[in-house]
Amino acid sequence: MRSKLIFSALVVSVSMLAVATGARSEGTTSFSAIVDAKSTLCIPLELKFKRPAGVLKTSLPPVVFSHGRHNSIACVTCHHMWDGRGPVEGCATEGCHDNLTERQEPNSYFRAFHDKNSPNSCLGCHMKTNLTRKAKNQKLLPISPCANNACHVAQK
Repeated sequence: MRSKLIFSALVVSVSMLAVATGARSEGTTSFSAIVDAKSTLCIPLELKFKRPAGVLKTSLPPVVFSHGRHNSIACVTCHHMWDGRGPVEGCATEGCHDNLTERQEPNSYFRAFHDKNSPNSCLGCHMKTNLTRKAKNQKLLPISPCANNACHVAQK
């Protein structure tokens, strides 16, 4: 009896996933027959940063970023030029962090991710998070060494 119940639940779950996937792939705003979404938000759940051409080379592993693990942070914290309506532009977009060669300039691509004093950068946010975690005696995010930390995870 228990195995039939588990099997039935599995069949229902797979069916619901198939319906939702089909609705999403058709480009509609309906996710199923019983849901009509007023608006949708499509983001990559996990992505690997590709350095733009012109950025100084590094031997560090590329950053794999999870929007899911950062879902408690407002989008505009990192995407500070986004108006909340149009497409999100890349960090190296003209007028944002478009200086690809000088790491210490305020508009440098490097500082978009590594500015210790900016709550908009990965490193600044992780350092601030660690202050909160330390005060609560929680495990700290590994932010150093750069070659194997929470962002640049060493390949095994």
